[in-house]
Amino acid sequence: MYWNNTLIELTWPNSRDPVIESFHNGTHCLFYNPTMAFDTVQTNQRLQDLCDWATAGMSIGLQNFISDTKNHYDIANLIKLNMWIADIKIQGIVKPWMMLDQGNGTFLAGTGDSRMRCLECIPEITHVPAFVSTRRDRAQLYSHLESITSFDRFAELCGAEPGQEFLFRLTDATASYGMYWYEYNTERTRSVTPGESWCVNTFANYAQQHPDLNINKLWFDTLIAWADYAE
Repeated sequence: MYWNNTLIELTWPNSRDPVIESFHNGTHCLFYNPTMAFDTVQTNQRLQDLCDWATAGMSIGLQNFISDTKNHYDIANLIKLNMWIADIKIQGIVKPWMMLDQGNGTFLAGTGDSRMRCLECIPEITHVPAFVSTRRDRAQLYSHLESITSFDRFAELCGAEPGQEFLFRLTDATASYGMYWYEYNTERTRSVTPGESWCVNTFANYAQQHPDLNINKLWFDTLIAWADYAE
Protein backbone atom coordinates (compact mmCIF):
# COMPACT_ATOMS: atom_id res chain seq x y z
CA MET A 1 0.00 0.00 0.00
CA TYR A 2 2.81 2.40 0.84
CA TRP A 3 5.49 0.91 -1.43
CA ASN A 4 4.90 3.60 -4.04
CA ASN A 5 5.44 6.41 -1.54
CA THR A 6 8.50 8.57 -2.10
CA LEU A 7 11.78 6.75 -1.62
CA ILE A 8 14.08 8.64 0.75
CA GLU A 9 17.75 8.06 -0.10
CA LEU A 10 20.45 9.53 2.09
CA THR A 11 23.74 8.86 3.80
CA TRP A 12 24.39 9.00 7.51
CA PRO A 13 25.01 11.35 9.20
CA ASN A 14 22.62 13.78 7.56
CA SER A 15 20.81 17.01 8.36
CA ARG A 16 17.59 15.38 7.19
CA ASP A 17 15.96 13.09 9.74
CA PRO A 18 13.63 10.40 8.32
CA VAL A 19 12.87 9.14 11.82
CA ILE A 20 11.37 12.50 12.79
CA GLU A 21 9.54 12.65 9.46
CA SER A 22 8.01 9.23 10.15
CA PHE A 23 6.29 10.64 13.25
CA HIS A 24 3.96 12.74 11.05
CA ASN A 25 3.82 15.67 13.48
CA GLY A 26 3.40 13.50 16.58
CA THR A 27 0.97 10.92 15.20
CA HIS A 28 3.51 8.08 15.21
CA CYS A 29 6.52 6.96 17.21
CA LEU A 30 9.31 4.41 17.00
CA PHE A 31 10.84 1.99 19.51
CA TYR A 32 13.67 -0.52 19.57
CA ASN A 33 13.38 -4.05 20.95
CA PRO A 34 16.69 -5.98 20.98
CA THR A 35 14.91 -9.32 21.52
CA MET A 36 11.48 -9.30 19.92
CA ALA A 37 9.49 -12.48 19.37
CA PHE A 38 8.09 -12.74 15.86
CA ASP A 39 5.34 -15.30 16.41
CA THR A 40 2.66 -12.61 15.98
CA VAL A 41 4.11 -11.31 12.70
CA GLN A 42 1.86 -11.94 9.72
CA THR A 43 3.24 -12.81 6.28
CA ASN A 44 1.68 -13.48 2.89
CA GLN A 45 4.26 -16.11 1.95
CA ARG A 46 5.72 -18.92 4.05
CA LEU A 47 8.70 -20.92 2.87
CA GLN A 48 6.43 -23.80 1.87
CA ASP A 49 4.39 -21.40 -0.27
CA LEU A 50 7.54 -20.51 -2.19
CA CYS A 51 8.38 -24.21 -2.58
CA ASP A 52 4.90 -24.93 -3.96
CA TRP A 53 5.09 -21.95 -6.32
CA ALA A 54 8.47 -23.02 -7.72
CA THR A 55 7.38 -26.63 -8.14
CA ALA A 56 4.22 -25.62 -10.00
CA GLY A 57 6.09 -23.15 -12.17
CA MET A 58 8.82 -25.56 -13.22
CA SER A 59 6.27 -28.27 -13.97
CA ILE A 60 5.14 -26.37 -17.07
CA GLY A 61 8.68 -26.24 -18.42
CA LEU A 62 11.87 -24.65 -17.13
CA GLN A 63 12.31 -22.35 -20.13
CA ASN A 64 8.80 -20.91 -19.79
CA PHE A 65 9.27 -20.54 -16.03
CA ILE A 66 12.56 -18.66 -16.41
CA SER A 67 11.55 -16.48 -19.36
CA ASP A 68 8.44 -15.07 -17.66
CA THR A 69 9.66 -11.82 -16.10
CA LYS A 70 6.80 -11.89 -13.57
CA ASN A 71 8.62 -14.82 -11.95
CA HIS A 72 12.01 -13.16 -11.66
CA TYR A 73 11.55 -11.63 -8.21
CA ASP A 74 10.68 -14.94 -6.60
CA ILE A 75 13.20 -16.90 -8.68
CA ALA A 76 15.84 -14.57 -7.28
CA ASN A 77 14.48 -15.26 -3.80
CA LEU A 78 15.13 -18.98 -4.27
CA ILE A 79 18.85 -18.24 -4.38
CA LYS A 80 18.82 -15.41 -1.87
CA LEU A 81 16.95 -17.36 0.81
CA ASN A 82 19.31 -20.31 0.35
CA MET A 83 22.26 -17.94 0.81
CA TRP A 84 20.70 -16.13 3.75
CA ILE A 85 19.89 -19.29 5.69
CA ALA A 86 23.55 -20.31 5.55
CA ASP A 87 24.67 -16.77 6.41
CA ILE A 88 22.30 -16.37 9.37
CA LYS A 89 23.60 -19.63 10.82
CA ILE A 90 27.06 -18.02 10.87
CA GLN A 91 26.38 -14.34 11.60
CA GLY A 92 22.95 -14.36 13.19
CA ILE A 93 20.51 -11.56 12.33
CA VAL A 94 22.60 -8.59 11.20
CA LYS A 95 19.99 -5.95 10.38
CA PRO A 96 17.19 -5.02 12.81
CA TRP A 97 13.74 -5.79 11.45
CA MET A 98 11.07 -3.12 11.06
CA MET A 99 7.94 -4.31 12.84
CA LEU A 100 4.71 -2.56 11.90
CA ASP A 101 2.12 -2.50 14.69
CA GLN A 102 -1.26 -3.06 13.05
CA GLY A 103 -3.08 -1.93 16.19
CA ASN A 104 -4.70 -5.30 16.92
CA GLY A 105 -1.91 -7.28 18.59
CA THR A 106 -0.36 -8.42 15.31
CA PHE A 107 2.52 -7.07 13.25
CA LEU A 108 3.80 -6.94 9.71
CA ALA A 109 7.49 -7.06 8.92
CA GLY A 110 8.18 -4.02 6.78
CA THR A 111 11.81 -5.10 6.80
CA GLY A 112 12.56 -8.69 7.77
CA ASP A 113 9.80 -10.65 6.05
CA SER A 114 12.26 -12.62 3.89
CA ARG A 115 14.42 -13.42 6.91
CA MET A 116 11.34 -14.70 8.70
CA ARG A 117 11.05 -17.33 5.97
CA CYS A 118 14.71 -18.17 6.52
CA LEU A 119 14.10 -18.74 10.21
CA GLU A 120 11.67 -21.52 9.39
CA CYS A 121 14.86 -23.52 8.82
CA ILE A 122 16.55 -22.17 11.97
CA PRO A 123 14.01 -22.84 14.75
CA GLU A 124 16.53 -22.12 17.50
CA ILE A 125 16.21 -18.41 16.69
CA THR A 126 12.99 -17.25 18.32
CA HIS A 127 13.74 -13.55 18.92
CA VAL A 128 15.25 -10.85 16.71
CA PRO A 129 16.38 -7.24 17.09
CA ALA A 130 13.67 -4.97 15.75
CA PHE A 131 12.39 -1.44 15.47
CA VAL A 132 8.68 -1.11 16.19
CA SER A 133 6.66 1.57 14.40
CA THR A 134 3.31 2.44 15.94
CA ARG A 135 0.88 5.26 16.70
CA ARG A 136 1.53 7.65 19.56
CA ASP A 137 -1.72 6.59 21.26
CA ARG A 138 -0.26 3.07 21.62
CA ALA A 139 3.10 4.19 22.98
CA GLN A 140 2.26 3.04 26.51
CA LEU A 141 2.42 -0.57 25.26
CA TYR A 142 6.11 -0.08 24.57
CA SER A 143 7.15 1.96 27.59
CA HIS A 144 9.66 -0.76 28.52
CA LEU A 145 11.51 -0.25 25.24
CA GLU A 146 13.92 2.44 24.10
CA SER A 147 12.18 5.26 22.27
CA ILE A 148 14.00 6.15 19.05
CA THR A 149 13.78 9.86 18.33
CA SER A 150 16.58 10.54 15.86
CA PHE A 151 18.22 9.19 12.73
CA ASP A 152 21.53 9.25 14.60
CA ARG A 153 20.33 6.76 17.21
CA PHE A 154 18.61 4.66 14.54
CA ALA A 155 21.86 4.42 12.57
CA GLU A 156 23.86 3.59 15.69
CA LEU A 157 21.56 0.65 16.46
CA CYS A 158 22.10 -0.53 12.88
CA GLY A 159 25.85 -0.48 13.50
CA ALA A 160 26.26 2.12 10.76
CA GLU A 161 29.51 3.85 9.93
CA PRO A 162 29.80 7.42 8.61
CA GLY A 163 28.88 7.51 4.94
CA GLN A 164 26.54 4.54 5.17
CA GLU A 165 23.68 4.66 2.65
CA PHE A 166 20.11 4.31 3.91
CA LEU A 167 16.76 3.99 2.13
CA PHE A 168 13.38 4.70 3.74
CA ARG A 169 9.70 4.62 2.80
CA LEU A 170 7.20 6.28 5.12
CA THR A 171 3.41 6.06 5.41
CA ASP A 172 1.05 8.95 6.17
CA ALA A 173 -0.76 10.36 9.18
CA THR A 174 -3.73 8.01 8.77
CA ALA A 175 -1.69 4.78 8.97
CA SER A 176 -1.26 2.49 11.98
CA TYR A 177 2.51 2.96 11.74
CA GLY A 178 4.73 5.76 10.50
CA MET A 179 7.77 4.06 9.03
CA TYR A 180 6.95 1.43 6.41
CA TRP A 181 10.33 0.08 5.27
CA TYR A 182 14.02 0.76 5.45
CA GLU A 183 17.24 -0.71 4.11
CA TYR A 184 20.93 0.04 4.29
CA ASN A 185 24.10 -1.28 2.76
CA THR A 186 26.61 -3.11 4.93
CA GLU A 187 29.74 -5.07 4.17
CA ARG A 188 28.52 -7.84 6.48
CA THR A 189 25.77 -8.83 4.05
CA ARG A 190 27.14 -7.60 0.72
CA SER A 191 28.32 -11.07 -0.34
CA VAL A 192 24.81 -12.52 0.06
CA THR A 193 22.81 -9.78 -1.69
CA PRO A 194 23.22 -10.55 -5.41
CA GLY A 195 21.21 -8.72 -8.05
CA GLU A 196 18.00 -10.12 -9.52
CA SER A 197 19.35 -10.77 -13.03
CA TRP A 198 22.39 -12.62 -11.65
CA CYS A 199 20.11 -14.80 -9.56
CA VAL A 200 17.76 -15.61 -12.44
CA ASN A 201 20.59 -16.55 -14.82
CA THR A 202 22.41 -18.54 -12.15
CA PHE A 203 19.29 -20.44 -11.13
CA ALA A 204 18.56 -21.26 -14.77
CA ASN A 205 22.03 -22.77 -15.15
CA TYR A 206 21.66 -24.67 -11.89
CA ALA A 207 18.23 -26.06 -12.75
CA GLN A 208 19.38 -27.19 -16.20
CA GLN A 209 22.14 -29.21 -14.55
CA HIS A 210 19.71 -30.67 -11.98
CA PRO A 211 16.74 -31.94 -14.05
CA ASP A 212 15.29 -33.78 -11.03
CA LEU A 213 15.37 -30.65 -8.89
CA ASN A 214 12.94 -30.70 -5.97
CA ILE A 215 12.51 -27.35 -4.22
CA ASN A 216 11.60 -28.04 -0.60
CA LYS A 217 12.66 -26.86 2.85
CA LEU A 218 15.57 -29.30 2.89
CA TRP A 219 16.81 -27.81 -0.38
CA PHE A 220 16.77 -24.31 1.12
CA ASP A 221 18.75 -25.61 4.08
CA THR A 222 21.43 -27.19 1.84
CA LEU A 223 24.58 -25.17 1.15
CA ILE A 224 24.97 -24.59 -2.59
CA ALA A 225 28.06 -23.10 -4.29
CA TRP A 226 26.10 -20.69 -6.49
CA ALA A 227 29.21 -19.16 -8.00
CA ASP A 228 29.81 -22.46 -9.78
CA TYR A 229 26.64 -21.87 -11.80
CA ALA A 230 27.11 -18.18 -12.56
CA GLU A 231 27.82 -17.12 -16.12
